[in-house]
Amino acid sequence: MPRPPRQHKLTIALLKADMPRDAVLRDPDSVVSYVVPSLSQTPSLFVASKPPHPPRWQQYLAPHVDGDMAGLFAASSGAALLIEAGKRLFAVTFGQGRHLLNTEAFERDFGLRVVLNTVVPGQLKSVDSKTIDETTMHTRRDVSRDSTFSSFGLDVSRDLLRAVTGTPQDETLGPRLTGADSLGIHTRLQIPELRGLLSRLLEAYGDDAYKANGFEFIDFLRPEKSVERIHELEERLITDLASNEITDVHLAAPEPLDWLDVEGFRFSTQDSDVTLESDPHITSYLASRKGEELTIGLLKHDRMEAIRASDGFRQATWPILDCIVYQIEYEGQLYVLSTGDWFRVNLGFKERVYEEVRRLPLLTGLPDADPGTDEDAYNIKAAAALDALCLDKKLVYDGGPDKMEICDILTRDGGLIHVKHRGSSATLSHLFTQGVNSAERLLQDADFRSEARTVAARASSEFAEVLSLNRPSPEAHEVSFVVITRSNRDTPLTLPFFSVVSLQRAASRLRGYGFRVSVAAVREAS
Repeated sequence: MPRPPRQHKLTIALLKADMPRDAVLRDPDSVVSYVVPSLSQTPSLFVASKPPHPPRWQQYLAPHVDGDMAGLFAASSGAALLIEAGKRLFAVTFGQGRHLLNTEAFERDFGLRVVLNTVVPGQLKSVDSKTIDETTMHTRRDVSRDSTFSSFGLDVSRDLLRAVTGTPQDETLGPRLTGADSLGIHTRLQIPELRGLLSRLLEAYGDDAYKANGFEFIDFLRPEKSVERIHELEERLITDLASNEITDVHLAAPEPLDWLDVEGFRFSTQDSDVTLESDPHITSYLASRKGEELTIGLLKHDRMEAIRASDGFRQATWPILDCIVYQIEYEGQLYVLSTGDWFRVNLGFKERVYEEVRRLPLLTGLPDADPGTDEDAYNIKAAAALDALCLDKKLVYDGGPDKMEICDILTRDGGLIHVKHRGSSATLSHLFTQGVNSAERLLQDADFRSEARTVAARASSEFAEVLSLNRPSPEAHEVSFVVITRSNRDTPLTLPFFSVVSLQRAASRLRGYGFRVSVAAVREAS
């Protein structure tokens, strides 16, 4: 009995409906084209390869080795096969073939929606997410056995689902599917049979079974489809960048990275010997284009590069536009730019988050902030006004690699007040994280309580008894988040949307333990 064809892994992308065939390839002159007679009489297979070259690590090792290390080479190759099915065009890629495609050519969520519409809800293997926060956080969660979505511990109010691996209900699709922008699939089908498979995948892409499967939360963020609206949003982005209005703008790698092998980041607009940044900064990119007119074309052309620590070559590279994280309220809607795509935040979701934060009690008795004040000066002023103890920068060793503040201000009745100036979004994220971590440690860690009590007593003997050595009742402490602001933004505490989401989640977590939570926006005089 003849053996069945071996399984092959295919990576399938759906090209945008309005994308002409001749715009699919990133650099048509760099590929060799072939005709596949069973598909078309015009070229449909495109192949590219890089010539073998010595790996950079050879240069590091060779001077210290007794012998000749010549003859070591590294190379890469890839292919993209274009197939029309269901009146749409698909690209099936092999090896490094995805790098041959124009990044604007394909639908961003094709693979993800196919998987969510076809998967068995209780047989998920892996989930990739991107945290909806001021600082982008990519997470991959794998489980040892197929599990339900809840087993992955995602927070659907702020985690944007990016990729899912699971078992399809229709076994003829294959044993397992992985969906992100593209779809990863193992199949025994041969090239002439792929049209039928692609037609089925296109039908699955247009389905809405994901809602019944428990994934309706992906509609919290919807891609903006209107070309006219996207053009308007791009104009606002350029205006803000050109005028240096970058409070709500930062850069982030648009995909998970092997951080152990990332030496740093640079931009294609900089010299190759520039000092790498451990985190990419929008100010560095803008400085590299100083004096030039910014355009969306430039943001698509210029690239951010992640440089490998192992050999000094690029681990990954992306258009600057794909790395910008930006939000703007425009004509009554909230829009978010992420991974090069514009999303419209579901108004019901936005209002629900805002309403939850607006219901938090307000902390009273705080003084206004003086013009140009910093956090240190304000904490001293506020502590005096509240007859409380300033613990700003009084650190407690928490048993890990870092030290932690108990709070910025400790009140006589056990109130834990955390204060931050409304500066960078990363600072605000730290504010909420600090509040949650400190409260959890006081509740769960006897050693932390003991040292925290010592730190408070060392600062003032009058506060020696405020923090208990015994496990406290959460109701005995009120955790307060205070934001010093000059903004007139009409949002809770004048915060940008992502920060409001972070605050809402921090408050929810603290109240789940039983802590009381309050907030305040302190006006800084101009």
